[in-house]
Amino acid sequence: MIEGLSHVTFIVKDLLKTKYMLEYLFNAKEVYSSDGNNFSIADEKFFMVGNLWIAIMKNEKEVLNRTYNTLLSKLMKKIMMII
Repeated sequence: MIEGLSHVTFIVKDLLKTKYMLEYLFNAKEVYSSDGNNFSIADEKFFMVGNLWIAIMKNEKEVLNRTYNTLLSKLMKKIMMII
């Protein structure tokens, strides 16, 4: 049985714009920023929204993994309906 989500990762073109969106829409609190000292494959930031970790990773390329595209697309449609 699934009890919940521990984290969600999004691949984004602009870390700063996404940071501001998460803070504005979800009152997210930034808890980590790689600031160019990458331990992963890209610049990244981590946030807490309630008990959920949200990770954003920078990728400026047009082609992304389909899973990320689908999840982000569905999330953005819901966000746009709220705004």
